[in-house]
Amino acid sequence: MTTSISRAAGGRVESPSGALMTVDGQALLCFGGSSYLGLGRIPDLLDAGCAALRQFGASTHLARHYGFSAGANQEAEAEARRFFDVDDAMYFGTGYLFGLIALAGLAPDCDAIYLDECAHYSLRDGANATGKPVHLFKHRDADDLVRHLERTLGPGERPLVATDGMFPTFGVIAPLQAYARAIASRGGWLVVDESHAFGTLGPLGRGAVEAAGLSFERVVAGGSTAKAFGAHGGLALGSTRTLASLWRTPVARGAVLGCSAGAAMTAQSLRHIRQHPEILARLRDNARALKDGLRELGLKLEDSDGPVATFVHGDAQEMQRIQAALFDRGIFIAYSTYVGAGPEGVLRCAAFADHTPQHIDRLLTTLRSLL
Repeated sequence: MTTSISRAAGGRVESPSGALMTVDGQALLCFGGSSYLGLGRIPDLLDAGCAALRQFGASTHLARHYGFSAGANQEAEAEARRFFDVDDAMYFGTGYLFGLIALAGLAPDCDAIYLDECAHYSLRDGANATGKPVHLFKHRDADDLVRHLERTLGPGERPLVATDGMFPTFGVIAPLQAYARAIASRGGWLVVDESHAFGTLGPLGRGAVEAAGLSFERVVAGGSTAKAFGAHGGLALGSTRTLASLWRTPVARGAVLGCSAGAAMTAQSLRHIRQHPEILARLRDNARALKDGLRELGLKLEDSDGPVATFVHGDAQEMQRIQAALFDRGIFIAYSTYVGAGPEGVLRCAAFADHTPQHIDRLLTTLRSLL
């Protein structure tokens, strides 16, 4: 996400990510980014990463298509199957690969791809790489999706719909149930990028697919473990048969191994969240407090169950002024022109589980004086 503050763009981050950070030797109260569960400083995650490096080294050079499987990656996949209660899971080196892996793996089973017009860049890249026809439908508009299906699909042709579960800029949630109904009679597939929904949505923090009550029969979900989970890498979730197709894709064969520390930290993060459900409860309490406080300041926010609170206030220059003034007072929120933002940009805040009520009050009090 772009920011207007040159110091922040070039600042040296000297601490783990979370509510409190150190940048260029200075303490910073952070409401920017996506450290939703506040796990950056959790000792058992850091210890797991260090132990994996000592045992496995940074990575193995023997991939699955040679008949080998990295031990740390196997651990991450086993914990993912347990955490998400899914038949199979696939760990890879970075969440951005999810679109390239999932869409390539399902391409033989679809005839056209339908993308939310605000879908993440990784889904767009994945869709374009398949060579299939790609159609954009209006943001979170199931009726417009149906119109596109009726207009562009021939008899017996199968659609694939790809969308973010929770969109990163405004934190709004895709109507996944409506999409699933729209494609069910056509033998369609639904691909959901859960990068910002992992650890934030659903009763157990499993993401937007869980929140929508969908099964994985015709669904593949996945995304980054470097956001709420505080680790590094990516996951894909689905049936064993479906993930077998994903493993045969060029990206899966050539670029998925990642670093052993990222895989081990992913596994430990999933264990930690299962053992400490109070973390998710605290995130949701903080999200409500942050959003209620911003609305009391007269700011308009999208309705969402997620932790992202984004608003527009004046023009780009005014929002950059507010961001810079907050930064001068030791508080960071993002002035963002990321995917989904309008031409003037937005001010994006996010609640983290390690924010305290005092942190939220400090932001709201300071922001009140600047509006």
